[in-house]
Amino acid sequence: MKHHIFKSTALALVFCVASASCTDSFDAMNRDPMGMTDGDLGYMTAYIQEWGTRIGSWEYQVGENLHTNLYAQYFANSASYFTSDSYTYKSEWVTDGFWNTYYVGVLKQFKTAQAIAAQNPAYGNIFQTMRIFTAMCTAQLTDLFGDMPYTQAALGNSKAEYDTQKSIYTDIFKELSEAVEKLKADKSNATMITFKQNQDLIYDGDLEKWIKLGNSLRLRYAMRLAYIDPETSKKEAMAALAGGGMLDSNADNAGVFISGQGVTGWPLHQISGWGEFCMSKTMERMLKQTSSVMDPRTALWFGHTEKSTVENPEYTGIPNGVPVDKLAQYPKDMRSNVWGLQTAPTWNSKGDSKFPYNVAKRQKVMDYAEVCFLKAELALRGWSSSINAENMYLAGIQASLDNERANVDPSLYSTKNDETYKNSGSVAWETQSSLEGHLEQIMTQKWLALYPNGVEAWTEFRRTGYPKLTPVKLSLDPSINADKGEFIKKLRYVDDELRENPNATKKSLNDGKGDGSNVRVWWDTGRYK
Repeated sequence: MKHHIFKSTALALVFCVASASCTDSFDAMNRDPMGMTDGDLGYMTAYIQEWGTRIGSWEYQVGENLHTNLYAQYFANSASYFTSDSYTYKSEWVTDGFWNTYYVGVLKQFKTAQAIAAQNPAYGNIFQTMRIFTAMCTAQLTDLFGDMPYTQAALGNSKAEYDTQKSIYTDIFKELSEAVEKLKADKSNATMITFKQNQDLIYDGDLEKWIKLGNSLRLRYAMRLAYIDPETSKKEAMAALAGGGMLDSNADNAGVFISGQGVTGWPLHQISGWGEFCMSKTMERMLKQTSSVMDPRTALWFGHTEKSTVENPEYTGIPNGVPVDKLAQYPKDMRSNVWGLQTAPTWNSKGDSKFPYNVAKRQKVMDYAEVCFLKAELALRGWSSSINAENMYLAGIQASLDNERANVDPSLYSTKNDETYKNSGSVAWETQSSLEGHLEQIMTQKWLALYPNGVEAWTEFRRTGYPKLTPVKLSLDPSINADKGEFIKKLRYVDDELRENPNATKKSLNDGKGDGSNVRVWWDTGRYK
């Protein structure tokens, strides 16, 4: 259709039948877990990992790309027929991109797996990895919507009660801590069923890394509560640090690798060819103005503008929320697409505009760099005398630089500016002396390291108020006054839920604030407008 949106899973199935070219992992995504026998618990793991990371281009586009990536201001909309950058709401997009990927693609399958594992304890280790991953997906959804159906959800009841976000976070900590402890106890148990090939798409059955991921996620969600409940935040953070290891190098990074074979490909790149979004003006400012040199990741992520050359590249973004009738002021040849060295190396190195539609890349789940920044914030708050905030901050920057260069031809980039970047401008640690100043540094670099994980980046902006984003040019949501510096605060509940579940309309939800895009979730203490 004109708007270039398509349901990639259904389309991919057509191509799969015609060419038999789908990978085993993509088959897992299109298999019905409810029809599996209990011997397929490993395939259920692959299924929820793919749905939970939204590797299908439809789910990715209508979820992250048209919402959280814009709200986090990694990108800006450049198509006249999309206005979600100005806070318009299209329920079917939010349903497919977030609501159903969690409730149908993840939680329903998880609860089926839970019953299977209860009957066959030999699946214990596989099930614990599912607990860790599902806990992460649960946190993502409650961070987007606030209170939500959880305890009674995915059990065939369309009128499930809503759980408070506070109680959901309590259960997330329980799930992560119990799963890690059980993995530590049973990781060497020879009676346990192990993953087969292509069943664990994140760590290929490496349980030690799952333990590290579980602890690292626990730290992520502990720090989420630093303002709303500092006592619980500190307690859970310290327990995570003592839990038996965290992601401690880029070798531990968690993600689902997309092969780029057949009809599969990294969804962000797949949808970029239509020219409907580009670098945001906020991203341009972060890449160009935080240090005395340009951010070394710039050419890795973004292509130079079509109007510039390989010899004299220009990287340019546009503001978020530009009114439709003003988009012509930002022509296509004067804005940067996501055709960086990672996915379209010949564009930034030779000016070759040939577009590789399906590219192989890892869909991020959690990286070592994020753990460094979490530890830096923890130390900044004085919660650990054994962790140095500055050291963790610098380690996080370097980990991100190294990670973003992985799998890129070394002849195409230079590392000569790394030290200058880290030690000049507002990036330099010593330029700040207050806790708030250092927090802004940490969160700005964390925002860059999370790229393009808009879900987590937007969440952390709402928690801390950093990095300093720019109000959209035009808000089409009457409850959000961008002229007064206001930002969107959460996704409202989807229309199907509002129609079918009377609990979704209770005014007692979200601490008595009800539902709406200008309603703050529980942990949002108002550090931004």
